[in-house]
Amino acid sequence: MAVTETYVDEPWCDRKLDNYIIRAKEPFNAEAKTDMLVDCFVTPTDRHFRRNHGPIPNLDGNMWSMTVEIETSAGRTTRTVGLADLARLRQFEVVAVLECAGNRRDGLKAIKDVNGVTWGAGTASNAQWGGCRLRDVLVAAGVPADLDDAVYATPHHVEFAAYGDATDDDHYASSVPLAWAMNPLNMVLVATTMNGHTLLRDHGFPARIVAPGIIGARWVKWLRRVRVQSRESSSFYQQLDYKILPPAAGATNCAEFWSQFPALMELSVQSAICRPAPGERLCVNRPYVVRGYALSGGGRAVDRVEVSLDDGSTWALADVYTMHTRPGSESDSKSSDHSGVANARDWTAPHWAWVLWAFRIASVPAQCTIASRAWDAGGNTQPDAAVWNYRGVMNNAVFRVNPPTFAGDSRL
Repeated sequence: MAVTETYVDEPWCDRKLDNYIIRAKEPFNAEAKTDMLVDCFVTPTDRHFRRNHGPIPNLDGNMWSMTVEIETSAGRTTRTVGLADLARLRQFEVVAVLECAGNRRDGLKAIKDVNGVTWGAGTASNAQWGGCRLRDVLVAAGVPADLDDAVYATPHHVEFAAYGDATDDDHYASSVPLAWAMNPLNMVLVATTMNGHTLLRDHGFPARIVAPGIIGARWVKWLRRVRVQSRESSSFYQQLDYKILPPAAGATNCAEFWSQFPALMELSVQSAICRPAPGERLCVNRPYVVRGYALSGGGRAVDRVEVSLDDGSTWALADVYTMHTRPGSESDSKSSDHSGVANARDWTAPHWAWVLWAFRIASVPAQCTIASRAWDAGGNTQPDAAVWNYRGVMNNAVFRVNPPTFAGDSRL
């Protein structure tokens, strides 16, 4: 363990604990209560999940700076960048879903023990991020803006390193392919705001990476260094973590597998049922609206969500809502993306945000298994059953709940 700092300076005043299920106190890891996630298309900051790998740095924004390093065959150039420098670059905003690769790890732990925080479905959140493009920071430091430049003919990567200590390495670091970060359509940001306000410490103050469509492990917080290099990050979190190992890999033999498999990047297509909430009882023979979220990676749109009341034997379309529509009550279908051409979406544009969905059960049966699955514009859908892996990552199996029911007054 590399952590040398203590947890005496944690930002407890910024944490509305009633909104969370706390999975670990040190380092602080908490997921949102899922029934609260579907109230708003943009997740309020005090409901956004919090994932940390060590103590939270307490950085002074006025004194903060990061280095931008460019490695080439001729040597290394270094530039120091502060908040004022970032503010002088053109500012952008993007609504993007952030999902931890370990979201729904509990489903894999139910099969066999896994290595990692036991998350439910509450480590996905959808926020409005603001800042400058990473591309513009790199161009100002000397990286060619033209993607046809010879530098892009060979693989390059951009590594992000954080201030502060981490539990499994000297510090947290990760990387993404340079060509992905330099594509202006991918909206990779050096973000300084979240939901219109300065980043909280838990969320990376003063500056963090926002990498839409990519797993949360690459969205590095508390930026200390950005470096363009010819190789992936050598960090623990790139090489010995956040990979899908085969089922043969386990605690005693995983070392032989890490180097054989790639670091995770794009999110998988995913859906989750948020209502009924865990333990919520449904009244038999009465109507009920099932609600949840769905997302996918790489900019692929979720084009539909299907719901089954018979454990997957038959499926029906749910109503899907984007940032331009919102779920209401029983008239939901009038504003959903499956109601006609009025709300037709541009399937060719990158889609970075999640969608919310709703499905009305006209009469709740005495016993039912409610299941959801999403499809994306690439033709991908969720597998019927989860495939176990040692780190318990990327579980996107069909989501199932078996809510308890009770008999209501038939005279109502």
